[in-house]
Amino acid sequence: APVMRLMSEYCSLSESCTSMLASALPVALQTNKEDRHAFENSVIKAFEDACGDAERECKSAIEAAKVACSKHQEEKAGSVANLELAERNAAKALEQKNAAQGFHDQKQAEKEKAETALKGAEQASEASKAEVQEVTGKKEAFEAEVEQVLPVLKEGDFAPKDWRLRQKTIARLSHLLEQSDAPESMVAGAQLAFKDKPESRGQFAVKTVEATEACLKTYSQALAQAIIGASEKSEEFRGDLVAKEEVAKASQSEYHLFLLPRRPHLDLAVVLRIHVIVDDHRAAAAPKLCAVLSTEVVGLKKSIRGFGPREEDLAAELRGSQTSFEGFQELMRQFESFRDQLPAPALEVAAEGAEATTSAPAAEGEEGEVPIEGAEATTSAPAAVGEEA
Repeated sequence: APVMRLMSEYCSLSESCTSMLASALPVALQTNKEDRHAFENSVIKAFEDACGDAERECKSAIEAAKVACSKHQEEKAGSVANLELAERNAAKALEQKNAAQGFHDQKQAEKEKAETALKGAEQASEASKAEVQEVTGKKEAFEAEVEQVLPVLKEGDFAPKDWRLRQKTIARLSHLLEQSDAPESMVAGAQLAFKDKPESRGQFAVKTVEATEACLKTYSQALAQAIIGASEKSEEFRGDLVAKEEVAKASQSEYHLFLLPRRPHLDLAVVLRIHVIVDDHRAAAAPKLCAVLSTEVVGLKKSIRGFGPREEDLAAELRGSQTSFEGFQELMRQFESFRDQLPAPALEVAAEGAEATTSAPAAEGEEGEVPIEGAEATTSAPAAVGEEA
């Protein structure tokens, strides 16, 4: 039944048209080609036109399947290329993230180092100022004490009754000499020399008084030099403090500038679309960009994994269309052999026509014979039209 299979499986015909062709076409095919009526030729022509449409549909289906496979391969290749690019961008972003973290750590360490150095310079400057004040205060106190003690003892301005006050003043002088790092012999000699009036002092006592006065003056001058040295040192510390303040400010500015994105207008979506990797080392932007690109890589890998099953489905669809078309061509060859063969007895023609109009088409490979009233029983029937060879 190639004709019935062509009509049922390939031709797009209405129910009434199918019924008419099922009745008329077998009879027309059994008529000798030269003896066919114009109606029979039109029936065959109508069936051939329907088969022509079916052939074009089969070819269109094959072509559509090929286009779908080709498009699928292009999409797969594009996704693979996008994955490679995304992986390179993700690797670059990760590299920048690590570099940004390292740069951040470096700037933070520099800032902390500068701040520690600044704190040390501040402490040193404060200590130097305190030292200047201490030495200055010590000199002033020493000189004030000398001014109160030395003149009255040197001039002997004590009445005999004030001997206790004189002794207390000598004790104060001894303390001043001790502060001046005077030798013990000078301290002991001064205690005796300053008991006498100036006119009663002997040669040794006079030398002791002069030595005492010189010692106190030398110590006062030493304190003055110490003040000068401490002041110079304080100035050095102050200069160092100013320099370290500048370094600390620069370090802090660089650190805080590092935390701010240099391209706040550059959206991550734009970065992904035009495949731009921001070269600025930014601690905030780099991890975010790295995360977005990693997500893109994961999505592309998942998409590529889905191409396999889809590719198999499209290949199966193409094979199915090709197999269907091959079946159509085989059925058409059988139909053409029936169309061009020698006439068969009318009995068999009528039998297939009656069967097509009253019952379902015979299954492929089955034989069917329907007795027709008026046919000769002794006539041997050939294979019915529509049966497969």
